[in-house]
Amino acid sequence: MEPNVPSKTELQFQANEGRPVTQDEASPIASVESTITERGPIKGGPAATAQSLHDRQQNFLEKAGDVARKPADEVTQEDAAQVQKAEARAVGGPLGKGSTSADVQSIAAENEKAGRV
Repeated sequence: MEPNVPSKTELQFQANEGRPVTQDEASPIASVESTITERGPIKGGPAATAQSLHDRQQNFLEKAGDVARKPADEVTQEDAAQVQKAEARAVGGPLGKGSTSADVQSIAAENEKAGRV
């Protein structure tokens, strides 16, 4: 039976939909590639894509978590920019209304307008 290895496109689509790529998904892909090639994962292949997406998603969660732990009246435009950059990388494209970044930007703008930061 041929193992099911998602394509790079399928993995990117998953990320674009906001579904995380877990380490439990990335590791078996690398294992299958290693078995197929007998040399290890394929450079730029599905395993590398899965790992990269996983790492970018974890970076976004870390940045968003750092900002979420701050008091709301201390959220700055710089915080909003960092979250936006990390979220855009995590999903692989532009962000729309209702994104985490949009919410952080709104809070930061309100703080700036009120002279809190």
